[in-house]
Amino acid sequence: MNCPHCASSATKEQHKATVLGYRTFRCAACRCTFNERTGTPFNYLEYPTDIAFLVVLWRLRYKLSLRDLAEMFLERGIVFTHEAVRDWEARFAPLLAEHLRVNRCGQAGTSWYVDETYVKVRGKWCYLYRAIDRDGNLVDSRAPRETGYGGSKAVLQPSSCRGWTCPGSCDYRWT
Repeated sequence: MNCPHCASSATKEQHKATVLGYRTFRCAACRCTFNERTGTPFNYLEYPTDIAFLVVLWRLRYKLSLRDLAEMFLERGIVFTHEAVRDWEARFAPLLAEHLRVNRCGQAGTSWYVDETYVKVRGKWCYLYRAIDRDGNLVDSRAPRETGYGGSKAVLQPSSCRGWTCPGSCDYRWT
C-alpha cells in the first residue's frame, strides 16, 4: 500500500490494528503511521464502513427518519445519534449514488418512456423529467429550464445520456 502522505511504496504493515480492526502501516520514507482508511472519506469515521453504508442505504431506500434509523440500530446494540445519520448521508450518499450510476451503465432497455413530475427546487416550481426504460429502470433524470415537449426531448438527447445507448429513432411515446 502506498503512503498517502508522501506516495512512497516502501511501507510495512504493522502488527497492531486499529480499534475497528483495520490494518495499520508505517512508511519507511516519511515515518508516518496510517491505516487502510487514511486519505478516504471514511478516515475519521468512528464506526465500521459497512454500518455507515447500511444506514445511508436504508435512509435513501426506505425514506426513514434520522431518529428512526438511530433507534433501529440502537436495538441492535450500535449507538449513534440522528446527527451522525445526517452527517453520513451528506458524506456518503453522493459516493453511493455515483457507484450505483457507474454500475448501471449500459443496462437500460431500448424503449424509453418519459415521466414528468412538478416539484419545487430551491423555492421555484419546475418540471422533473425522468427517462424510464420498459423494465422500470431509471435511465436519466433532468430538471431542464424548458418545459413541455422540448424539455422532455432534452432528457433523451445523446448528450444527456450518461453512458447509455440512446434509442435510434426519436419517436417518443406519451402516456
